[in-house]
Amino acid sequence: MRTFYVFRISSDLSVLMEDTPYNLYKTLESIYLLNKESASFGKDLLDQLITPLEKDKISKTIYELNKDNDFYMKVGDKHKIINKYRKEQTEIEVKNSHILLKTNAFYKNIKNFLPSNYFFVCDFANKDYFWLSKLVQC
Repeated sequence: MRTFYVFRISSDLSVLMEDTPYNLYKTLESIYLLNKESASFGKDLLDQLITPLEKDKISKTIYELNKDNDFYMKVGDKHKIINKYRKEQTEIEVKNSHILLKTNAFYKNIKNFLPSNYFFVCDFANKDYFWLSKLVQC
């Protein structure tokens, strides 16, 4: 299962970094890899890079996008799409700073589950990153 961290980058920074996502990814990765002693420094840096999410509004939008899907369920703050026929599972959790998306589905389909294209997506374990708006959907 792949784990994607989905961030809404501040508008000024997204204009600057749109054509050079590698630098943005490396900055976010360095925050992700910080040890616990440096967590407050990492939070301050992250706050400069991202725009906080309206957690309830985005969660409601995800619900509205997926409520007619027979494989969708919402449990507390987590959204789950479990397709037993295709053996695909996707979990979405909206946090204040990012959206945590875990899936074993073909990752180019994640646009179907998210409420906007204006996000930067990172998979730190697999060193993968992309602007959701530039992802070609299958």
